[in-house]
Amino acid sequence: MEQKEQTYEQAMARLEQIASKLESGETGLDELSTLLKEAQELIADCKARLLKAETDINEILAEDGTR
Repeated sequence: MEQKEQTYEQAMARLEQIASKLESGETGLDELSTLLKEAQELIADCKARLLKAETDINEILAEDGTR
């Protein structure tokens, strides 16, 4: 499932929606599979964003420390 460009916060909000739906226990097998695939993509996207932010912050702090 291709994700539209969205913010980290939007991706996290969607993950929360998916988790709530899964916890309800009222998800059919086909929908379960679709939701799990979407969640997997969202998690990967969020993880990549967090790692990039960490790298950017570390670079800024390293530059700041050398001046």
